[in-house]
Formats: sequence, C-alpha cells, structure tokens
Amino acid sequence: MDMQNLTATPQTIYAPTPIPAQEFVDGIRALSEGLITKQRIYDYLVAYEIRSEELEQYKQWLPDRHTRNKIFRNDMIEVMLICWPIGAITPLHTHNGQLGWMTMLEGKLLVENYRKVACDKPENQQVVGLDCLAGATRIEMEHLGDEYAVPGGPLNTVDKTQTIHRIINRPEWNERAVSMHVYSRPIDSCVVFDMDGQRCFRRDLKYDNE
Repeated sequence: MDMQNLTATPQTIYAPTPIPAQEFVDGIRALSEGLITKQRIYDYLVAYEIRSEELEQYKQWLPDRHTRNKIFRNDMIEVMLICWPIGAITPLHTHNGQLGWMTMLEGKLLVENYRKVACDKPENQQVVGLDCLAGATRIEMEHLGDEYAVPGGPLNTVDKTQTIHRIINRPEWNERAVSMHVYSRPIDSCVVFDMDGQRCFRRDLKYDNE
C-alpha cells in the first residue's frame, strides 16, 4: 500500500491475539529484562494486544487534547494508552532518540514525519539521554512524508534516525481514536518545535491517570 495516499483503503497486515492485561504486561516486562530491539517489541505488539474490555480502565478523555495513560513502566520501558478526541493534534516533537512503537486500537491517526535540517543552536544537539537541549530561534525542517495509522497496522515506529513527528486526529473524520505506545527507555520530556514562531523548547511529560 502507498502510505502517501491517505485516501487508499488500509490493508490489515496483522491480527494480534487478545490476552489479559496482566499477561500482556508480564510479556513486556520479560522483554525489558533482555536486549530490547526494535524488532523484538514490534513482533510482540503484532502478536498480542490487551483485551478490549480490560483497556477501559486505562481510558480517559478530555475534549480539547489527547490523554497519556500509563499501563506499565519500569526503568527500561513504558507502555501507555493514548486517547485522542476528535480534532486532537500534537505539536511537532522529538522522542530523545529513543525507540518507540505505536499500534492503533480504535479509529485512525495521521502521522506526519519530519527531519531537522538545521538550526542556530547546533551545540545543543547530541546530548546523551536528552538528544537535544532545545533553545533554537531559527529552525529548518524537511517534511519526509505521512503515515496512516489504523488498527491492523502497519505499526508506526521512531528510533535514532526518525524521531520527529506530529500526530493528528483529523476533525473531518469525526471519530475518537485510541492508540498504544511503547517507549524504551521511558520518555519524561521532549523537544517541541514551534515552526511559526521559529523556536523550540523542552516540555515535561506526565501521565493523565496519575
């Protein structure tokens, strides 16, 4: 399927087996105790998902923004459920160069991928554990393309080579969306880019169910 063609009918490429939430978490915990690779977590997420009735306990909705709801976290990995009201949009943001996986459970989302071409604070880049200190006042981005995230795949991923994106639940779709996100390591802050204002800054992240 051509992922650039957002009018195309998505094809299901995987059908995870629903399992109890505790069993799902136990599997993630076991994976986090070994070598965490992009492929190992990907394979787990396309094989298993939490039973829909057990996901309800993690869902929280706000009318004007998405919510981040913790399912599991340790020092090496975190799993969260994100609830997207109609029209929700994230700012353009980084993931600190961490590994990340997003699988859709309900609705659909548009993921816009970008690459930072240049900024006027290059000395603030490549910081261990943070990736970037932000603070630029002149930023140039390249739009790499779009992905259409739907239940059944394909999974959206981020890594050290692709770490900047924006996620949108388009208002014309007129439906809420739910996605599950896994990050290794856990991400407690990210760099947000305001391209209109030509500035970037670090934003702390929190869970809405704590």
